[in-house]
Amino acid sequence: MAYFSQRRNMSSTTLAERRRAIVRGIPESFTSALASHFGEGPNDLELARKQHAGYAHTLREHGVEVIEIEPDDNHPDCVFVEDQAVTLGKKCFIPIPGHESRIGEQEAVVSTLAEFQEIVRMEHGIMDGGDVLRIGDILFIGRSKRTDDAGISSFRDFVEGEGFELRAIDIPPHVLHLTSMCSSPRDDILLLTENTVSIEAFGELPTTEVIMIPESEVKGVNAIGFGDRAIVAAGNPTVEQELTSRGFELTIIDISQISAADASLTCCSVFFP
Repeated sequence: MAYFSQRRNMSSTTLAERRRAIVRGIPESFTSALASHFGEGPNDLELARKQHAGYAHTLREHGVEVIEIEPDDNHPDCVFVEDQAVTLGKKCFIPIPGHESRIGEQEAVVSTLAEFQEIVRMEHGIMDGGDVLRIGDILFIGRSKRTDDAGISSFRDFVEGEGFELRAIDIPPHVLHLTSMCSSPRDDILLLTENTVSIEAFGELPTTEVIMIPESEVKGVNAIGFGDRAIVAAGNPTVEQELTSRGFELTIIDISQISAADASLTCCSVFFP
């Protein structure tokens, strides 16, 4: 393990800002969801819906007000709302999705967030919200198949003057998003998958512990933290052991059908104050 400095937060929200979350149900077309990285493609619609309902219930058990949007059967990936919006305080950045098939998912998410957030729309490039991770006053953005340089530039314009530093990380071809290979369930911890990017790619951040997780548990490296509590995907013993040994109380949930669509825990929600 290694140590860096700064406080880490999952996605773009701090713990205090994880008061509400938008989630969206599983569509009839979910078995056609995109899958080409660590997923094999979902194949059990009933199980997927049961797992997603469990996910929403678990968020509520952690004190989150969950706002549910109806699924859209025309969009197999619509459950993965994280990609459609990035919230920073009371502002919300709406990117142009990195895969053309997902553009039509966006308006239902935007119209719901507009009741609570100031909406800022991206004008140039492509970007998925899953490529954003916040660590204190530093925002990391992945340069990936779904987020290009023009998208990074647009996001940089959005955060300018808000007190953040933006750092770009090159995402390897076998990884979908930045948050597909790492997460920060508590301010002082970063879970990072082996054989993705080096620790040095994040730059100098002393006093934050970086815990390397075997590539075989890439589906579980993405965790949602609430102080000393965390939600973790089932079937990832190294993740469980590392977090438990550091004082976490874990809630372990089965998201096997979600993971089959190249998705992780944070993919299914947009948190905001």
